[in-house]
Amino acid sequence: MTELTALPSRKYTKPEDFVTEFLCTLTPCILEAQKEALLASVPFYRELACRVKMGSDFVRELADSLLACDDPLPLMECALELLGHTGHEFVTLQDDIELTCLAKDIAEGKERRAEYFANLLRDLGFLNILFRDDLEDLLLGVQIGLETHRRKNISGALFQWEVGKLLTKVVDELKRRNYPVELQREVTISYGQSLSKKTDFAITHKGQIRFGIEVNFYTVAGSKPTEIKRSYRNVMEGLQGVGVDLIWITDGKGYREMQRSLKDAYTILPNIYNLRQAKAHLLADLETVL
Repeated sequence: MTELTALPSRKYTKPEDFVTEFLCTLTPCILEAQKEALLASVPFYRELACRVKMGSDFVRELADSLLACDDPLPLMECALELLGHTGHEFVTLQDDIELTCLAKDIAEGKERRAEYFANLLRDLGFLNILFRDDLEDLLLGVQIGLETHRRKNISGALFQWEVGKLLTKVVDELKRRNYPVELQREVTISYGQSLSKKTDFAITHKGQIRFGIEVNFYTVAGSKPTEIKRSYRNVMEGLQGVGVDLIWITDGKGYREMQRSLKDAYTILPNIYNLRQAKAHLLADLETVL
């Protein structure tokens, strides 16, 4: 039987040691971290309101302020959340935007894209919100009202978004260190005879897929650890036969109820990280084996 590759930080003396560290560094709920990040953006809009009250043009002032930011995305997310919109896509009869791409364009200095977002907020009535004195309370109220819906639909997507940001940073840093790598999303990797494995992300090296990356977040117990125990040994061996290592980045308070299953999954798929572990170790792990 083929020996599966464990990345350096994923080598534990006992599976129980892995489970202990995983649970100690667990991120129970990805939504809470998002709340804090959005609240941190409120002072930006308070200052913007003051400048607009003093005569500055809202569209010009907001566009220029976003263009000045290294990462305008949290500010843009905060504004849309104040309007009661969640998620990273905004679609109307006239608009079809992916917020991440729009924020990236603005961070790269594309003025028309910044003006587009500012005009969008104006057209949606954001000025009616901007001049309120209770933006923090309003934001919390909106989030509490949306929480039930968000918990059902957004935790997994938001976690995948967080992992995507991390992987982008890791790949960009590897490129800076002259490694010929690229990040791809939703990739189907072929192996064996007419077999394939679809992954949420893949990292290529010299044009060939080197790592397949799956992402899951669990607020309650889920099926993935059992699936790994039941069927992943052959998948792992098949992927390694074509030079691909599989990585699983997963998190959530659901693992407090799945400790035994998590330990069993680790014995099959050793390259398991939660978000904090991936932030701490993934870059060094990948560089070691590239």
